[in-house]
Amino acid sequence: MSRHAAELSVLLVDDLYGELTSRLFEVLLRYGRLSIPAIQFHTQLKLEVVKHGLSVLVQQHLVLWYSSAEDNATVFEANTEATYLLVRSGKCIEITEKRMGEFAGAVVSNLLLLGHARVGDLVQAYGVSHNREHKGQPNNGYGFPTKPLQNGTVQRDHQAEDHNVSLESLHSTLGDLLKAGFLRQVNESHFRSDADNRTEADRMVKPPAEYKAKSKKESDAQRERAIREKLHEWKYGTERERKAINSLAKGKKRMLEDPESTRAEKRRRLYLPLTKQVVGSTGEVYQPNWGDTGYLDNNMILRVNHAKFAVIMRNKCLVRLADQSFSSSTSKVYTKVLGALEPGLWDCKEEPDPTDEKGEEIDFGSLNQVSTDEIVATIKDSSDLANALGEGENGKASLTRFDHPKKRRKKEFDTEDEVMVDGDASPDEGEDDSEPNDNISELLSDSEDTVGEADYGPIASNRAPDPHRNTIRSHLLLLAQHPHHFLHHFPRTRIQSESWAVHFPPLVKTLTHHTLLQTITSRHGLPAARLTRMLSQKGKVDEKTMCQTSLIGQKDMRSYLTTLHKEGMIEVQEVPRDNARKAERTSFLWFFDIDRCRLKVLEETYKTMGRFLQRARVEGNKVKGTVEKASRSDVVGREKELLGSQEMKALEDWRDVEERIWGEIGRLDNLVAVLRDF
Repeated sequence: MSRHAAELSVLLVDDLYGELTSRLFEVLLRYGRLSIPAIQFHTQLKLEVVKHGLSVLVQQHLVLWYSSAEDNATVFEANTEATYLLVRSGKCIEITEKRMGEFAGAVVSNLLLLGHARVGDLVQAYGVSHNREHKGQPNNGYGFPTKPLQNGTVQRDHQAEDHNVSLESLHSTLGDLLKAGFLRQVNESHFRSDADNRTEADRMVKPPAEYKAKSKKESDAQRERAIREKLHEWKYGTERERKAINSLAKGKKRMLEDPESTRAEKRRRLYLPLTKQVVGSTGEVYQPNWGDTGYLDNNMILRVNHAKFAVIMRNKCLVRLADQSFSSSTSKVYTKVLGALEPGLWDCKEEPDPTDEKGEEIDFGSLNQVSTDEIVATIKDSSDLANALGEGENGKASLTRFDHPKKRRKKEFDTEDEVMVDGDASPDEGEDDSEPNDNISELLSDSEDTVGEADYGPIASNRAPDPHRNTIRSHLLLLAQHPHHFLHHFPRTRIQSESWAVHFPPLVKTLTHHTLLQTITSRHGLPAARLTRMLSQKGKVDEKTMCQTSLIGQKDMRSYLTTLHKEGMIEVQEVPRDNARKAERTSFLWFFDIDRCRLKVLEETYKTMGRFLQRARVEGNKVKGTVEKASRSDVVGREKELLGSQEMKALEDWRDVEERIWGEIGRLDNLVAVLRDF
């Protein structure tokens, strides 16, 4: 991990959880995997204090742990990826509130505060009753905070009446969040690193000798496939858990149970989340068995699924890129396509690479697809979409004006061949005496690509032309024919309707390249971005070729190249012409390495975010007394009555500074998401 990223992680932990946890986290970052005695040695803290700090970090998934099966020793290591996601908590709450309501946002906020929690603990914390006769009535006990304040803190609402919290509404909200992927079930593998999970899976899967294979190579391949399936189940859940979540989404009244528990079990038991061990309770308290109800299992442990929010953020960036490439109307259609594909995407890293291990192209048919009819059903009004396209010859939408000028001269959409598909045979066509259904490949092909037509080539349709459908299809074809390939088109066949898919890895590379060019433009101007774009397209180029291509003077060009090289955006390679290696006999080839530039910008972004957090701490210490006074429970909501005019002014100034600082951190987080998480 880089130095600035480590500093940012320690600052985030210290700002949210205090000095003790940040001290332990810093030690784990510096020394790597450590046991509890080793942590005591490096921190010089008592055993009880170390255990308390580690429990907080493990609860928040900021520290991973692993117990070896050989010596039963437990070691801990810092989870740097989860630590950075603390910056994105506000965006997760905002997305949830916008899509599922204010109460769902409050549930996500509380789970972000707790790290992970049992469903039964959430029910008890919200103060809703478990009894049959009081089911659905809010309790007057202590519940979770529900009222957000301007300064980012929350106010506790004992009655919980603002959101009408009941047992049904809480379980319904949790089920909706699970179905949408905003929450996920927690298992023991989530507290281990990827390397430790691989070790555990390798230990649990049977050895190669037990597989029925003709050769050792085949047995090793079968075992490797079994290990990957086990890792996939640990990360994304088992097939049984997915079916249970889908049954909730379809409205089936069925309880999600733990695999080790049974429906007939009625006694209340204690549940250890890290080991999944269930032990009997000493109180002999009975829990009502509601059977076929819509309630989740109380022993289910939930946490926020940050990977799903990364998918939503990626979709927003792709829609913004489509808006810049086309228009707002076409981007609205692209929003519907991405929204239809979103339920099948759980992680940005889950999609396959453009090529497999052998270097061959992947099968695009394995991608998630959405049909044209499904997209048309989500768009009610297409009047603004039709006006955005315009009309070409014969009232058909002309797509050539969206092409690059060089490609525009090569493309002709209304060719004579396309006209002859729906008309009579051309004079030079020979008569074919064979039956029309002799060649099955002709039946399954779809050579018609004319925009705005209801018929699809050889497969004629009896329905009347639909202007609404044809307009939306025209925008979809625009997205598919663009050089960025926003969509992949699957033509209609006899056995499958017309569908569309999105291949994300090439789009993410385009988005990353576009973001880096925007960063270079904002720092060094348009000529520098032009040179960088030219180097990315042509590879390694000397200065003479660059002068001829970029139309920039040699003197100005050298100044831009020197600045970009000094910033680490581009690199230069020296190629001597002879063994003397003199400067006048050496060719200097400039090139653009996108991965190196991406890491450079990421490192600078981490450094900037850390400086923002330090500035926020300095500004907060100036009004520390006023802020602590305003955060007291008897002062919250009555600041104007209990605070003086100078204190109110200082508090308002501090809140304004804090809002601007975190606003800048949020903008920088968008850059990090594009360059790292997508």
